[in-house]
Amino acid sequence: MFSTFLKSILIFNRSQNQAPNFMLVYFLISLVWHYQFFITFVGSNGDFSHRLNAALTESSFQYGVVLFFTLLFFIVRLLMLYSVNKTDQFIEADEPIEAKIGSDQVFTENKDVVRLLALLEETKAQLAKVKVRETKAQADKTATITKMLAVQAELDIAQADIAILSKSIEDFRAKQKLSA
Repeated sequence: MFSTFLKSILIFNRSQNQAPNFMLVYFLISLVWHYQFFITFVGSNGDFSHRLNAALTESSFQYGVVLFFTLLFFIVRLLMLYSVNKTDQFIEADEPIEAKIGSDQVFTENKDVVRLLALLEETKAQLAKVKVRETKAQADKTATITKMLAVQAELDIAQADIAILSKSIEDFRAKQKLSA
């Protein structure tokens, strides 16, 4: 029992991607944990050494807390990867589903699937109705645009006629003034 557990842990550790560097993670967590260090460093006056000295003396560095969070990060990462690995092994096993979950958990009728299929059919019917309405709306839009373009063309022609008539009336009045 214990040897199979150790063997599975060994296989798991060999198959995982390389973990991030412990010192890098520790440094990043310490940066987040001790943000006051940077605020004091930037906010103080003087040259670099005075700023660094002020930042180091003002904030107390909590090594234990940062180490705890770093270890917690790695433990959570390993637990997550181990559970994913075990889940994948469970899914890839060739046993029938009844053997995996137990015969007492197998059910004869799945009402959720029936409801889901009914909802899918209803959605298909609604989609067909929407497509018909969209086609009709597109046709109405095209007809309306065609009518508007025809009316605009007639309006342009009428404006051109009005301009020609206005010019003719002006020419006629000019000729009447000259003849009178």
